[in-house]
Amino acid sequence: MTRAAEGFGIEAPSSAERTDARQTGIEQPSDASSSSPVVTADRVTPTSAPATVVDNAEPVLGAGAATTPTELASAATGQPLVETNPEQPPLQAAVAVAALAAVRDELERNTMRRNASPTAVAAASPESKNVLLIGVDGTNLSKVLSDPANANFFTLIQESTTAPSSIVGHTTISNPSWTSILTGFWGERTGVINNIFTPWTYDNYPTVFNQLEGAHGNGIQTTAIANWDVIAAIAAAGANRADTIHYIGPESSWAASDDLVGAVTGATIAAADRDVANFVFSYFVGVDEAGHAFGGGSQEYTDALLNFDRNLGAIMQQVRDWEAANGETWTVILVTDHGHQPQRGLGHGFQSPDETGTFVVVRGEGFGGSGPGNALINLQYEIVDVTPTVVTLFGGTVRPGSDGTSMTELTNSVRPIDNDDALRAALQDIIGKNGYPDIATDVALGVRTIFASIPYFLVDIVDGIVGGLKAVAGQNIFLVSFLAGAAVGPVEFIGDLGYVVTNFAAQIVARITGVTGASIFPLWPPAAPDFTPYDPDQLITMVAVCGDPSAAGTAQCPASIAV
Repeated sequence: MTRAAEGFGIEAPSSAERTDARQTGIEQPSDASSSSPVVTADRVTPTSAPATVVDNAEPVLGAGAATTPTELASAATGQPLVETNPEQPPLQAAVAVAALAAVRDELERNTMRRNASPTAVAAASPESKNVLLIGVDGTNLSKVLSDPANANFFTLIQESTTAPSSIVGHTTISNPSWTSILTGFWGERTGVINNIFTPWTYDNYPTVFNQLEGAHGNGIQTTAIANWDVIAAIAAAGANRADTIHYIGPESSWAASDDLVGAVTGATIAAADRDVANFVFSYFVGVDEAGHAFGGGSQEYTDALLNFDRNLGAIMQQVRDWEAANGETWTVILVTDHGHQPQRGLGHGFQSPDETGTFVVVRGEGFGGSGPGNALINLQYEIVDVTPTVVTLFGGTVRPGSDGTSMTELTNSVRPIDNDDALRAALQDIIGKNGYPDIATDVALGVRTIFASIPYFLVDIVDGIVGGLKAVAGQNIFLVSFLAGAAVGPVEFIGDLGYVVTNFAAQIVARITGVTGASIFPLWPPAAPDFTPYDPDQLITMVAVCGDPSAAGTAQCPASIAV
């Protein structure tokens, strides 16, 4: 499958527009006795029913929680931002929210990594743990929040701890970000600089699948469901690959492809065996594809978000049904790799706030949220924390030297006041404070993106030509098919030489601009991921039937797909 082209440039912002989004956040008071002024207000306990799930027809918003007046309000909307309950560290005012909008205090995080105990998180044994990681590519959280029709997404936020984070200072190309999410190391360490799949990367930087399978073996079932072949390839890379990998093809549209990802994910959850631990990674590409084709500000992008929202609602209903039937819970993590420029054609790959904006949403024990009024906001979580978090949730330890930290240790969360509009406003205010990096970093990363994209585009073009030649060669057209087949080898050789030259330059630029993992070796391009998608109906049937372990290895349930 071929990904859409990444963006190729942005207008340089004026010095007045530039802010450093990685400034240090202000410290929160630990209790009501803090010397910081705190305005107190009584809170009305919400009486609304559990969150409403939206079906595939029309979104339905859950009832909002009532609140009493408070003096703390968003400067933009006049709505209350946070609950001033002394049991939770309050945000002091809109200006405090602005200061807290920093992604992370790096000094604090580095100190935490140095001093963190290697002891596993005190939790139930891996046999009682279930984690669902949902990845939605290229999604702007601000777009989600601005459209009330994204009711399932917002319902999950109401039940969770949310980080409106940023990857400013890191590339906004998909593969480097997803590799960071699935390993716990930034692209500057892994050496992944573009969307070319490099299988050797995961020998040095094991994926979450490698780590879980290596630690728990037959005690855990790991599953990947994705409609981008690079994600499927990452799940299959390294030692101890994922148990089950479902690659979903493009289908008739990206919306239809996302729908199939959602259906297979729901069937996988429904078939999950409560007698073993379960880790499921479900990846949706449709929103990103809409952004590339039409722009992040387009109606098509909005429609793709709504389509994902419907799939998210169906998946979360399966999760709740499974929890009710089995007496266990799932931790659900929702994450994106980058945002999108609003204009058509720019896409992403550079450092504008629209591109660097990301998010991490976590629902589960220890992460707050049990319906409207209980949502938390955390300004420390980053996308690189996902793998360390998953590993510790299953009782493991964070890999030494990881750039990420388990979110179970990042506990400085704040609770917005019990009002849906206020929650949206608080998150939007934080997102609005994301800025550009310093000029030198902005320029360096822009140059890196341009050079890193050239070998990727070249490989993509050559693969397309070779695929066309092979198709003609297989049609048995007199002489034409023979000539097409004969041209395959020379075209591939010329393409490989072009890759060597352009990748050499890209790796040099990457090293100069801070990628310590950059390397010109191996010289020749790696083989492209090769996955043959199942027929949709057959796939759904197999996932449903093969949830029965006794079906493993049968004709209908080959070992590669049986749970």
